[in-house]
Amino acid sequence: MDTKDRFPKPVPTLSLEETKGMWEHFEFGFWHPFGAYTGRSGEEVLEWKAGEATSHGWTLWSFVHSGSASVWLKELSKANRPVYALCSHSPAARDPDPHKGTLFASHFRPLGESAWQPMPDREVMHVTNPFKRKGLALGFKVRRVMSIAPAVPPFNVEWYSRGESRWRTDRVPTRGEYLLRRGGSAPPRPVCAILELAAPYLTELRHEYATGT
Repeated sequence: MDTKDRFPKPVPTLSLEETKGMWEHFEFGFWHPFGAYTGRSGEEVLEWKAGEATSHGWTLWSFVHSGSASVWLKELSKANRPVYALCSHSPAARDPDPHKGTLFASHFRPLGESAWQPMPDREVMHVTNPFKRKGLALGFKVRRVMSIAPAVPPFNVEWYSRGESRWRTDRVPTRGEYLLRRGGSAPPRPVCAILELAAPYLTELRHEYATGT
């Protein structure tokens, strides 16, 4: 059954006033480039993943594997408040999956653990990725998916630079995922959706034909 048929409900758009509490308590989070994916529009992707999170209690939201992941996990151990992924408002973004959603995650594990767990049934959780890094990807563990009117969050952030092994205070780059923390000298770029993450926040995903794992 197609995801569009299983989870047809649009995701309500929250106003910035409704997100005020989240903004006030923002401590750590992620920058996540967002747009069309697996042949679906951004709005359809939000419906898809919001439906999974609602029906299963959580879902996994995949993105490219990163060598920064272990550092992210260490920094997130300092988080005392909810952790969010900020999804960029990028209406012209190119769909990054040339396979159009035909490669599925077969296993997952919390980042830092060694034992793989089989994915829930695809009727419950439909997780795809190009799996360009030896059949591996990363995933946010998502508790709730929220759509907002596109806007710049009203606070500044720092972003972690893996290449320099330090926090930077200038504006976050446009490409790739980055760990954010409140501070710095520049606000995030415009955002159109927010993912509330569930501990342990990050997972590794494996395609069934992955090598070297």
